[in-house]
Amino acid sequence: MQTLNSAQWKAVLRDVHTASDMMRRYYRIVKESMRAAAGYMVKMQSWPAKKMLAKHIWLDAMHADWLRARALELRYPRVDVDEDSDRHLIGALDKLPTAESDAEFLTYLYEVIKPALLHSFRTYLTESDPLDDAPSHVYLNRIVPELALELEEYAAVMAEAGLRPSSDGQALLARLLTACGGIEGPDRDPSTDADGGAFAAYFNRPDYELPAEGGREPGWEPAVMQVPPRRPRNPIEHRVWIAIDHANEVWAAETPCALIWAYKGLAWPLYLNAARWCYDEMRHAMMGEQRLASMGFRIGIDYPMVPDHWRTYSHRGLGSLLLLLHGLEQGGPLNKARMKQELTEQNDFEGAQDCDYDWADESGHISFGLAWIKAVFPDWSKEKIMTETKEIVEDWKAWITRYHAEGLHQYDRFMERIEERVEAFMKRDSA
Repeated sequence: MQTLNSAQWKAVLRDVHTASDMMRRYYRIVKESMRAAAGYMVKMQSWPAKKMLAKHIWLDAMHADWLRARALELRYPRVDVDEDSDRHLIGALDKLPTAESDAEFLTYLYEVIKPALLHSFRTYLTESDPLDDAPSHVYLNRIVPELALELEEYAAVMAEAGLRPSSDGQALLARLLTACGGIEGPDRDPSTDADGGAFAAYFNRPDYELPAEGGREPGWEPAVMQVPPRRPRNPIEHRVWIAIDHANEVWAAETPCALIWAYKGLAWPLYLNAARWCYDEMRHAMMGEQRLASMGFRIGIDYPMVPDHWRTYSHRGLGSLLLLLHGLEQGGPLNKARMKQELTEQNDFEGAQDCDYDWADESGHISFGLAWIKAVFPDWSKEKIMTETKEIVEDWKAWITRYHAEGLHQYDRFMERIEERVEAFMKRDSA
């Protein structure tokens, strides 16, 4: 048996109290930075970064879930893992979405917070006992490679989007993180730091508020609605119509992100499921983007990318968007199963596969939506939920019909480009 000297024991031993405090702080940092990412994702204009955030929000939610589970195990019978300890650091994280640009927000998250977490996780694995604290090692050994991958994907996205990190933002947040006690704690009041006066402007920023509609690339053509003003005339157009609808499911990814940010202090499973909901919907949008790109369509130029649901209903409050999304998804499994069959008959097997996986996703989303509706509207009866959901879906369909009938859709320039590219695709396909 190996004998360790006192220095070696000090390096590998960590008592349960210390470990539980660290796991709890890890959990709160990952959770609150995930919430910040969800809040800013709605505002994000950069398309590559928006897609990346949707994926990373889901990964971070899973990481937070594992860290939360381990913190509860180590703190049993205490169940205070969700209470607002570490309040100074959490207060700093709460201001992350007030960044003035996409690049500044991404700098805060990917140049400061995530690298610091990754370093601390690796240090924890080195300095803790792999047998005594084996469950922590299992969780962290799952998290570390995924977090490292997030940083690699961030670097690629910054290059693709032509964004540059904010050196001033990085320096400020790095100092503030240290002043709050760093990743490992203990939590400290940054105003007592020698540099404390420099943080006043950051903490005095107005609280972040969700925008009235989701951000889109500034270079994309302005649009009123994403639904074409006529029915498809041939199987190729039918495929294009479905793909355009898929590409515009970005609004459905933004809605659960908005819920994550807007509603603080709810039961943890709501946030975990909303993060998955967000990524699923963004995957659906990427499915449409990918299929249209294979046919020669330029995103936001040849077809609209527009937050028309948000533009129409966000003034009624986030609850209305939640009801609309839930109501539309209730018919999703049946509709997407039908689309799968139609696309299969047209030999569009890729589109059929997209609809097949979309169907599987939305089956789960129905339960996510209902749970969120009950949390947002706790006094509503089952009948009230059903009535309000049906009413807003019917109102949305009537809005589409009216805009088409009255010529308010402003789709003409898109339709010209769509018809031109469909014709070109049909010629290429028949050659």
